[in-house]
This record gives sequence, structure tokens and C-alpha cells, in this order.
Amino acid sequence: MRTRDIRVGGTYIVNVPQRIPPAVRDRVPRGREEFAADMRLHLHRGRRFEITVTDVHVDARTVDGFESVTTSKVALPLTVEQAEALGLPETGQPYMIEGLVLDAERMPVKLPTTLAYTGLPTRWLDPLGTPTMLSDLSVAYYRYRVRQQAAGMEAALVAQEAAEMLEKQREVAGRALDDYDAEEHLRTVEVQCAEWQRIELVMRVTGAECYRPQDDPDLTEDDLKNPIAPQD
Repeated sequence: MRTRDIRVGGTYIVNVPQRIPPAVRDRVPRGREEFAADMRLHLHRGRRFEITVTDVHVDARTVDGFESVTTSKVALPLTVEQAEALGLPETGQPYMIEGLVLDAERMPVKLPTTLAYTGLPTRWLDPLGTPTMLSDLSVAYYRYRVRQQAAGMEAALVAQEAAEMLEKQREVAGRALDDYDAEEHLRTVEVQCAEWQRIELVMRVTGAECYRPQDDPDLTEDDLKNPIAPQD
């Protein structure tokens, strides 16, 4: 996004690249919270998450903000009286108890919290609702993979695969309403589903008993090659 279009208090999508630039990757964390944010940012590589902007640095073209997350970890300070009751020596600094909050079934309880980020490039941000898009190369590859899987299959089995993929698409679409990982997966499933349905239709129209990619009338010579394989 353009830096001037970003507003403090607004929530945006952060698209984290697979390769985080050195200016962000090699920063030395100034505290425990920054270290936790840097670690989570690395886990987000190649993925998307939402951030609420708390500051915009126009000259540096970066933003600060926080991500809403959940945790089961808590840290509770002990009062002086509690420390004395436990026989802990006086240090002048409060003691802390750290651990997990568990329910009656000894399962972790998820508590809402936030994680603050600093200095994220504004070019990583998109408005909420921006859809995930697959590149043309990715689309070609997933279609190629489906054709490889379908090769040698009889018409009834192809129809079964097409029906199962359609059901999978519906299931992933439901999860994608509030899950960016599922939304990205949905784009892949949509391409795969469409290719299975196309193959099913081709076999029905041509009367083919067994699918052979080289006999597919919709394909060119290039379509029969793996689009990501090194070319001679």
C-alpha cells in the first residue's frame, strides 16, 4: 500500500515474504516482546496476518502495530507477603510465577492478548478483504499435477475424483471465511477442482474410456510439460 493511505487505528493485511529483507531480519531485539514478535514474524513467512496500525513512519515507509493472538501462558508477580510465606530470600525485585492456565480437564485455556511489531514495510500491507491470488505459473503447475494424477484413470474414477474435489472445495471455502491459510489453500483447491471437472467433461464428450493427457483436445504441446521443470 501507499504509505499515505495507511491510517493509525486501521486494520490491514500483512503479506510476509518468504525472504525477509535484511533490514527487518537482522534487527537486534531490544527486549523480550520484540524478540517474540521477530520469532512470530519468521513463522509468518509466505503467509498473511492482520495488524492494527499504531504508528506510521512516513519517511521510513514503515508501520508499527499489533496482532491479536491467543496464549495460555501467564506471568503473575508475587507480593512481598507471598514471597516471605514461601521462604524466598529478599532480593529487592518482585518474584514472578510463569506457567499455563488449564481448565478442569487439564487442557490449555486460550486467553486473548496482542503482539506488537515495529518497522514493518508499508509495501507488505494490503486493505482488508484483498483476495489471495495465484500466479499464472502456479495455476499451470496445479493443473499439470491434476492431469498427471488423472492419467490412466477410467471415466468413472475421474468422475469420483471430481465430485470429491468439489466437496473439498466447499469445505475449505467454509474455513477460508476467517482463516487466511485456508483462503490461500482455497485458491489451489479451486484450480484443482476446475481441472478435474474439465477432464471429466472432456472424457464424456469424446467418449474416452481412459484419460490420456496426450489425447486431450484442450491441451497444447507445452501443456504436457511440467511448467516448473528446467527446460532444455
